[in-house]
Amino acid sequence: LAGNALPGNVTWSFTTSTPPVGCAAGNTIWANTTTPAVVADADSSAVELGVKFRANTNGFITGIRFYKGTGNTGTHVGKLWSNTGTLLASATFASETASGWQQVDFASPVAVTANTVYVASYYAPVGRYAADGNYFTAGVTNGPLYALSNSESGGNGVYRYGTGGGFPSSTYNASNYWVDVV
Repeated sequence: LAGNALPGNVTWSFTTSTPPVGCAAGNTIWANTTTPAVVADADSSAVELGVKFRANTNGFITGIRFYKGTGNTGTHVGKLWSNTGTLLASATFASETASGWQQVDFASPVAVTANTVYVASYYAPVGRYAADGNYFTAGVTNGPLYALSNSESGGNGVYRYGTGGGFPSSTYNASNYWVDVV
């Protein structure tokens, strides 16, 4: 710029893209087309089911997803926890379909720190949840999200039995209960 002269008109443009395959509004651990081998376990007890995960960059978790099989009825509540059991956010699922991936968004996105372990969970009041044993013998990576392997996380595929749920910290057989984050 010379003196008070302004440059001529400036034009710039940008391009937007669609979200990555497998999610409607961001990254997820599993694609919408991924389905469990066991979509409805015979267990009919009230239980909180979860997955330990981390992101490789700072970002925001906007919601929770879970795979619903037939018989997994009742009011489901999605939750995001710190690895030590501090509840960071929760939301009640609404307008669920009879089966398939269900998603709920938090009232406000939750900031997460890169390479920090978190737990995503949901409460299944009548059980009948999706469950695949020996799933977390290896970790699962999709984009910036990583579901930890059973051996590196002190057990992945976590649960807690009881009415109302709570922080899931028990684990069995490296099972995947098909809980996801957005």
